[in-house]
Amino acid sequence: MGKNLALNADITASSYVDPYEPGRAVNGIVSDPTSRWLCAALPGWLRLDLNKSCWIGEWTVKSISGYAGWPADYRMTSFSLERSIDGTNWITVDSVTSNTYNVCTRVLASPVYARYFRLFVPNNGGLQANKSAASVMELELVETEVDVLTSLVIKDKEEHTALLTPAFHPDTLSYTSNVGYDSDCITVIPVASKTTAAITVNGQELIGGKASVAMTSGLNNVEIKVTSAVGYTVTYMVTVTRASSPYLASVTMTGFRIPGFSKTTYSYNLTTRNLASTKVTPTPEDQEAVVIISLNGTTFNSGQAISLIKGLNPIKIVVASKTGFDSRTYIFNINKTS
Repeated sequence: MGKNLALNADITASSYVDPYEPGRAVNGIVSDPTSRWLCAALPGWLRLDLNKSCWIGEWTVKSISGYAGWPADYRMTSFSLERSIDGTNWITVDSVTSNTYNVCTRVLASPVYARYFRLFVPNNGGLQANKSAASVMELELVETEVDVLTSLVIKDKEEHTALLTPAFHPDTLSYTSNVGYDSDCITVIPVASKTTAAITVNGQELIGGKASVAMTSGLNNVEIKVTSAVGYTVTYMVTVTRASSPYLASVTMTGFRIPGFSKTTYSYNLTTRNLASTKVTPTPEDQEAVVIISLNGTTFNSGQAISLIKGLNPIKIVVASKTGFDSRTYIFNINKTS
């Protein structure tokens, strides 16, 4: 059994009936009938600050029933454990309703990582004898040892390492990342803190220490689970955005034929003797892509006449993905000879 991190922890309460202050619920004493928290205004809560983020795998609420002569109907009936990283925004970890135990111990299916924890008691969730009042003799939060990732690398289809936001840390469980449109699959390379840990990526086991995950355009969730030898699972989530198409499907220029246009060919050489101007009309694969036409720093709208001077006229077409971050640049070098 791990250490009880709630013991003598910093604790506050929504309210309490003097002298039954919140600190009496984490002092480790169960033999004294006055060593308890008492709250007469529900909903109510006990809030603990562990001073640093810790992994909790088990929690216990000891009601006053069964201790120091209190009858059985003085047990707590409904309550929940909540966690928070910042002490302001709370997420429910586990809930108990219609409790029948004097000592209610709950083992979490997956440990939770947080600095702040809160025992929340809803309206009419108090004592069986008086559901408008709550009284807790002892609250315990048991630390558990978990296996975590020590490294997480995501590579796009071209084996480039994708940036994780925020930067990887073993205790940070959620990330975002971006890959280009050409990456219809990525490679996930996770490394656990212990070789005995089992790792899955979107439910599949690793092959050679890595997993391949197919990508669709837009958001893709990559779930990485690390399960220790004793069965505790820590889940990491990476939301990977695959960019939408940044390619041209076709392009027309009045006065020119562009033979052999290919979306993956980015430079073309064209020649004219005396054409005064040309109108450029690009068609992107993705109709929502952002398309910018320019010549020597001046931008033009699709179909707008672009004056040509004698010599080289490098018309540039940049296509940027509507979703995600990717782009392609096409150059049409028009040489006007006279």
